[in-house]
Amino acid sequence: MKKFVYRILVFFTALAATSLLFSYASTFISPAFFWPFAFFGLLFPYLVILNFIILVYWLFKWRKAVFIPLITLFLGSNQIYRSAPALRIKREIQEKKGDDLKILSFNVRAFNIYDWQNDPNTDEGIFNFIRSEHPDVICLQEFHYKNRSSNHNTATPRFFNEIPYQHIKFHSGNSNSGFGIATFSRYPIINTGTIRFEHSNNLSIYTDILFQNDTIRIFNNHLQSVNFIKNNYTFLENIPVTNSERNIKEFREILSKLKNAFVKRALQTNTISARIKQSPHPVIVVGDFNDTPVSYAYHKMKTGLDDAFLKSGSGRGNTHLGRIPLRIDYILYGKEFEAVEFEKIEANLSDHYPIIAVLRL
Repeated sequence: MKKFVYRILVFFTALAATSLLFSYASTFISPAFFWPFAFFGLLFPYLVILNFIILVYWLFKWRKAVFIPLITLFLGSNQIYRSAPALRIKREIQEKKGDDLKILSFNVRAFNIYDWQNDPNTDEGIFNFIRSEHPDVICLQEFHYKNRSSNHNTATPRFFNEIPYQHIKFHSGNSNSGFGIATFSRYPIINTGTIRFEHSNNLSIYTDILFQNDTIRIFNNHLQSVNFIKNNYTFLENIPVTNSERNIKEFREILSKLKNAFVKRALQTNTISARIKQSPHPVIVVGDFNDTPVSYAYHKMKTGLDDAFLKSGSGRGNTHLGRIPLRIDYILYGKEFEAVEFEKIEANLSDHYPIIAVLRL
């Protein structure tokens, strides 16, 4: 009986280790080629905790099976570091110099036009927050703009008229109003471009700015959203234990949306990554990637770049508000820069937190 129990425990240990290895593989294998690995990447934090608990168990038992979780965790040490806030201590904030660039990225959730925040002054709160930070470059995702007065966003034109240089693209609406993405700069914009994606309302833009006699290209990205509706979130927050036909249908719908988003983000990331490599200028890549650091989208986008949070950030890196803390917003940069400061602002103005980095050429 003891041998049978031992074999069952070893099998469970191997299964947990294999699942964690699959999550590692999710960063290298495109979901467009083989999508199941992406789900293991999404479960990465829980798989790490599970393998650590198993490691402790076998340490107390002192059996050879201890090497299964030990080796598996060691193989993923770099990815664990990216996701474990306890491994990063608070850096001393350096004084901003004249040749530093302060960049802010924020998914503003359309300035609360649908009253998600249950506060009619949310848009004004966003504008006041941005003013207080005095960023040199502002990159906004889920941007919404109307050029006429209405019950919502009456402050939008007034606020953005304060910033001299603007690059705005809409995926829906017209040239004067709609939903899209926007980059604003206190330095001259000398060139712009748009990267559109097939069968998607998400898009990316790049903006060349003249900074300290150099040209810098800034990619502002909003990668494929999962497009969950209220019922999907309610189901995930209160996962039922019954196997009713309705619950199974809801579960399948959620998996289908996740799979579709994983595949589309992979294709979008391939397109953006190719544009980044072709850039004739030093690059900064920011935005809402809608994916975690243990994902193909992040790994592909980060190739050849540094992550401002990993270099000069600290604490919990989650940028999405929700019961499950996720880091899905990023500021990446080329080797020509150094990150001297990174900060996530826990402002309850959207379903994302704004992030700020100070980069030095």
